[in-house]
Amino acid sequence: MKTVAIPIETKVREFDGKLWLGLNLVSRGYRVILGPHDEVSSTFDITEPDIYLTKDPGDPDIDIFKRLRSAGISVCGLDTEGAVFESLDQFGHNKKEILNHLDAFFAWGEKPANEVRQHHDDKRNLHVSGNPRFDLLQPQLRSIYQDRAVPISKKYGEYILFNTSFSIPNPYSQRQITKIEETLGTLEQQKRTYFFRVFYSFMQTIYYLQELFPKTNIIIRPHPSENNNTYTKAFREYDRIHVEDSGDVRTWIAGATVTVHHTSTTGIESALIGVPVVSYRPVQSESYGAKLPQVVSKEALTQEELAEYISDQLHTDQPYELTDDQKQYLKQYIHNIDESAAENICRVIGSLNINGEKKYGMLKPTLGEKIERRIKSFRWSDQAITAYDTIHKLAGNESHQEQRRYHAEKFPGLTKKEIINTVDQMDGVAELGDIHVDDIPLTNNTFSLTLQG
Repeated sequence: MKTVAIPIETKVREFDGKLWLGLNLVSRGYRVILGPHDEVSSTFDITEPDIYLTKDPGDPDIDIFKRLRSAGISVCGLDTEGAVFESLDQFGHNKKEILNHLDAFFAWGEKPANEVRQHHDDKRNLHVSGNPRFDLLQPQLRSIYQDRAVPISKKYGEYILFNTSFSIPNPYSQRQITKIEETLGTLEQQKRTYFFRVFYSFMQTIYYLQELFPKTNIIIRPHPSENNNTYTKAFREYDRIHVEDSGDVRTWIAGATVTVHHTSTTGIESALIGVPVVSYRPVQSESYGAKLPQVVSKEALTQEELAEYISDQLHTDQPYELTDDQKQYLKQYIHNIDESAAENICRVIGSLNINGEKKYGMLKPTLGEKIERRIKSFRWSDQAITAYDTIHKLAGNESHQEQRRYHAEKFPGLTKKEIINTVDQMDGVAELGDIHVDDIPLTNNTFSLTLQG
């Protein structure tokens, strides 16, 4: 049985889509390893994968891919964010060598694929597949989120959902700004000013709307890279404004009366689920912000325009429908709005030659890495946390404690029961077979999925 390792970075954004892909692979006879990227990548000597599906298919990670391929592991790439960006140049700037070091690259759509193609002579390992997370928004599968939203709707009733994406003016930590600049280059002051202005406009508008709609709740859903406390402190005196980051964002979208965003992927997800969605642009710029989420949303440039649109949606039960032109435009960036990305990816993986010799001994951890792995597997008892942080402090990494908290926010944990429950939900809308889930030794959140029988 061949094994595919699928790492997850941000759980609320990636878990459902990658589990869906994993289940499609399992139904075709593969064993799938699923868990947080640090655990998945530190246990290759235990899981012995044949294929690794990297979440970071870019030039900065070429050395890692070389090492994996030298050990006989095939490496495939699927971007976490592969369609929503300020420009195609921004997407392709760190993908000028990558096709030479991957066995397959899965592009979200033709537009991003073309940006990668222009840098390479041999493009045979580039495939336009879409992303599996959007499979689950199609009419035959989206009931997963509609069913999950029922308890939320009972708790909050009618609510406006604000999906924020302001990691520049409201970062989880300064490390986030450093990471952004490492990826995109130094942020010029004009760009910083633009996003600060939009951020403060959103804050003011939330105050405005809670007074205008006194019987409607407002849910603020911060981006995983944002500091939630900023919103909690700003609105703690308002009973109908709530800051929520639990669960998958698409569940919150499915229960919303209307969603509001600023150049966020959640705008696309809202449109595909059929929930009324508005791109609020209190500050306009053609230079900053992703265009795609704006194209598929209603646009509001002022508080008054936004309030008018929300008022209309509070008095109608009509679902949000994309026009043919919007669908055609969207499909250039997200290929699987009307087909299965999971099937497309499985088809390519099935065509790979993965029968070569494996040298997993090359991937065995060092003594220090073994100690770190053992400490991490204690499920973070107080003593284990202290020891783990001490090791990194002695190694000169003073910021590790902050990094650990940040990683915990992006991936707060995963249990076998959670996987089984989600598998049951997905099996309710697609016949996937009898899935068996096992723990991976020396991990807390990583599991093996196989087909029973």
